[in-house]
Amino acid sequence: MSLNQFKKDKDIQGASDNLGGGSFIKDSGIYKVIIDMAYLGKSQGGALGLHLHLKHEDANITKHTLWVTSGNAKGNKPYYVTKQGNKAYLPGFNMADTMCELVTGKEFGDLDTEEKAVLVYNFDAKKEIPTKVDVLTDLIGKQVKVGLIKQVVDKNIKNDNGVYVPSGETREENEIDKWFNIDTDQTLIELKGETTADLLPKWKEKWDGQVKMKAKGGAKTGAVAGAPVTAAGASPTASAPTTKPLFG
Repeated sequence: MSLNQFKKDKDIQGASDNLGGGSFIKDSGIYKVIIDMAYLGKSQGGALGLHLHLKHEDANITKHTLWVTSGNAKGNKPYYVTKQGNKAYLPGFNMADTMCELVTGKEFGDLDTEEKAVLVYNFDAKKEIPTKVDVLTDLIGKQVKVGLIKQVVDKNIKNDNGVYVPSGETREENEIDKWFNIDTDQTLIELKGETTADLLPKWKEKWDGQVKMKAKGGAKTGAVAGAPVTAAGASPTASAPTTKPLFG
């Protein structure tokens, strides 16, 4: 399967370098990872997601989904239209495209996929079962540094109208916030010489050990939604077993 339909349009606004605001949960920080799995899948609403399994130096895996298109209701497009009438790529598309170019030298739209059987969680079976999916084989085994943010989000439930709403409870998850070259610590934009190479230390200063509060219906800490809070008030993350480092 070719991803040619995702070749970037120069007239659509792309990514920029800013500090922005079921798997093992990591504290916010910069981590060396190996891309253990990368495959495409659609949500019930038709949005296309790039599902990533990132293996860390302690052998734990964090799982993430980057939504590269909108759902059926919005036309399954990799971009949206701003209030000013300009097109801009979805944050998930920018994150996927940046990572692909950073580790392979190719944009997301230049990659091909291969159909393979992968263990994917099945909601009916309530377990992972072998499922045929489109795997981005060019990404498998590649090393990269990732800036992960630990955040608190709502646990959503369906109401009587079938709409997901906050349940009043929260959960923790990791959000991919930034990618850095494994050797130089530079972002893709920094590697291209479009800006000075100093984002990583600034990112660490802002986010190391912080927790972003994104819950709206179940926040109990008093933190402002979307703002970082110190990890001291967050529930502790389980410690990982000591293992041989995966990176030399």
